[in-house]
Amino acid sequence: MEGRTAAPGEFNLFEREEGIAEAAQRALASPALGDDCRAMLAPLLDGYRHLLRETRQLIRIADRRERDLNRLNRKLEALTRTLAYQAEHDPLTGALNKGALHARIGQLLAAGPFSLLIMDIDHFKKINDTFGHLAGDRVLAGLADRLQDMIGEGDALGRFGGEEFIVLSREGSLLKARMLAERLRRGVEAEPFEIDGTAPIPLTLSIGLALAESEASVDALLARADVALYVAKENGRNRVEVAG
Repeated sequence: MEGRTAAPGEFNLFEREEGIAEAAQRALASPALGDDCRAMLAPLLDGYRHLLRETRQLIRIADRRERDLNRLNRKLEALTRTLAYQAEHDPLTGALNKGALHARIGQLLAAGPFSLLIMDIDHFKKINDTFGHLAGDRVLAGLADRLQDMIGEGDALGRFGGEEFIVLSREGSLLKARMLAERLRRGVEAEPFEIDGTAPIPLTLSIGLALAESEASVDALLARADVALYVAKENGRNRVEVAG
């Protein structure tokens, strides 16, 4: 068995070598070739053809291993992207997690003015107690989707913990940042959440807004926004308060 020959028009890596083997075969079949020459040429030709078969086999193995390696590399790249995403995102809502939020706030503080909105779902414990934790998880995931749809393209949404979310807006105007916060609050209040097997679940948000100061640290900015959130809750919830 000589191995697969190239199809017409297909590149043949061993075209020259096959030509040599064919010429040797014709020489062996020639009546003019002496018996002594034939006795020496026949084993040489067999060895040459054996070498060609082994070389083809090695190339096929190398090609297969290269394909396998490329496939493994693609899987590794996909896994790396997945792990990188999981390292920065909350698994329930897909929003940035707390660590990623801290990093993003630090980057924004170095870049220029922006606004931070920290929001808390009003009476979320009652939702869990009334409808169950599975329904509560679906509310959290649905809220994240709704907020993501309402914020600007360059803004970032994160889950700060439990039922608290943060929006990082590149808006450096306090007036416009407050308009964004009010739009988010009204947008959530206007449409109760529909969860299979439950009655529509009304939802409201208390929001604390802080405009970033160039000298503020991440923790200082979060603390200012958190104080504003506390004031919003103390003043009746479902409202926006601005940090001093």
